[in-house]
Amino acid sequence: MSVDIGQFLQNVQVALANQQYPHAQFLVEYAIKIAKKEASSPMLLPLDVSIGLHRGRVRGENEDCVLALQGILPATQEAFGLFIVADGMGGHANGQEAAHIAIQSMLDYVFPFLVGDAFPSNCLSTLSESIHQANRAIYARNQSMESQLTGNSLAFPCSQGSMSTSQISRMGTTTTAVLLFREVAYVANVGDSRTYLYHQSLHALKKITQDHSLVAQLLADGFLQEEDIYRHPQRNQITRAVGVTPSVDVDTFVVPLYGDETLLLCSDGLWEMTRDRKIEEVLSSSCSNASLLANQFVQMANDGGGADNIGCIVVRLPQHNDVSAMETIRMEPLTAHESAVHTS
Repeated sequence: MSVDIGQFLQNVQVALANQQYPHAQFLVEYAIKIAKKEASSPMLLPLDVSIGLHRGRVRGENEDCVLALQGILPATQEAFGLFIVADGMGGHANGQEAAHIAIQSMLDYVFPFLVGDAFPSNCLSTLSESIHQANRAIYARNQSMESQLTGNSLAFPCSQGSMSTSQISRMGTTTTAVLLFREVAYVANVGDSRTYLYHQSLHALKKITQDHSLVAQLLADGFLQEEDIYRHPQRNQITRAVGVTPSVDVDTFVVPLYGDETLLLCSDGLWEMTRDRKIEEVLSSSCSNASLLANQFVQMANDGGGADNIGCIVVRLPQHNDVSAMETIRMEPLTAHESAVHTS
């Protein structure tokens, strides 16, 4: 495996800039692990990737965590990318810890496949299972914390169907993740962090993921209009989260890529402050540099109020192949289930 160390160290840089010191330390240790496995050499990678991370104008700390990793498999010289955005909940330190645990667990699960002789045979299953591993890790941390507070080993409910106040206050996180390989984006999500796909030639923005939130459910049931989701008093209540219950349902998507496209992964602190129309305007501009786009998204979210933490990853793909099949991309989740309500 050949990994873009420069890109990976950008994760460290943004974590330090947001005072996420445990997350930064974990990333540095991973960078050292990567460096020990390969000789450092320049690589020509097809993906232009950049990260945006900011605490916003209201929150005192940043509970969003991000990870961007890309490289080339030495055996086949095929490029890959792993991108994760996690938006923690549970109050300042707990929310940040939950988001960090999610990314750490997911990377720990996927990384052995990247350093092995072959890429995972089922990318979608691998990505989904990494989120299940994150769920188990955060859930175990919640159990440990509650046990320390009460002096007892508490058994959490085994269903997401009914949630008590204490469950809602446990640490947890949303996540949206993309594994790129062989011109396909394998996408997974839990909660209301989103992954978008914009095709430059078609001037079309598609929201790949579906929000697991109360307002999204009300919108789907016809009780709200699209604009209402940005003003509803319960807009921060999510119906699915990583780490709050023993298991979690993960939505997964397979998205063929046709080149000259941009993937945007982001927390609700970006899309709530900007709206899809403005996101599309930015992506349709003449700017095709991922770093400039990421900075513009962060600035735009802050200009829109900056009411929440802002986390995003911009991935620009080079132009290739015929784009005519783009219209037929299936954006429905492969798995979708209703679950309980949590507050982010």
